[in-house]
Amino acid sequence: MGWVSRGRQVVTDETNEVAQNAVQATDRGGSRGHIGSFMTAIASAVALLFSAISLYHSVLKQPELDVHMSQVVHYTRDANGNFEVFAIPITIANHGARDGTVLDLELTVRPASGDGEKVFYSAYTVDGDFFVPPGRYDMQARKRERVDRPKAPFAPIAVPGRGSYSGTLLFYTKGKAFPKVVTEKGDFKLRLTLNARLDESLGPLDAAMRKPLEPVELTVRLPYYSESTVLRGGTHTLKNVGWTREEGESADGVDAAK
Repeated sequence: MGWVSRGRQVVTDETNEVAQNAVQATDRGGSRGHIGSFMTAIASAVALLFSAISLYHSVLKQPELDVHMSQVVHYTRDANGNFEVFAIPITIANHGARDGTVLDLELTVRPASGDGEKVFYSAYTVDGDFFVPPGRYDMQARKRERVDRPKAPFAPIAVPGRGSYSGTLLFYTKGKAFPKVVTEKGDFKLRLTLNARLDESLGPLDAAMRKPLEPVELTVRLPYYSESTVLRGGTHTLKNVGWTREEGESADGVDAAK
């Protein structure tokens, strides 16, 4: 609670300064002294108001997390080809003054043309090495060369006050492996939701000012699909449908990432 003590000290210092200014103005005497006292009091009150606002935004404001999803996502399968995987670069920005922690993220995918919605969970974090091309086919061994795709288990993300986090997450199927949600080219609606724990050390005040964590929605297009590509570890790129929409095509139902 050190940040609370520092905040109280700021308010105390400002209050003492207001009192000292008022006393000095009163000691001058006369009508000019009264006018000066009045003006000083107003100036001091305004300064105190701005100090309180600054205190709120720099120390007291509770975590306010916004997630931003890349306009380009990637689709593949895991090592044995059973589970679908979406690789999504994201950025989480904290507009509050206090820290917030993202416990996990949930991705919902639904074909824009019909039903078949599936839910995915944040399973791993990866870097650029994950996207190396599949190994070449070895004619003598009659199999493809092994390509290691390093990934780290997902851990809760701590986002400091006025800070941010950027990284690429792998989302794995949360339920049954079959049926698959991606089996052919087309448009897909993505919905990304945060499950976060926010600092609420101010109790009822934080509860009253809490803002809901809004999900992010994005519609992407897969222009080409190859089952053999994903089974051997390759990836398909899906882009914001707004980038690839043909002239005259309806924009109904198309959402841009927030």
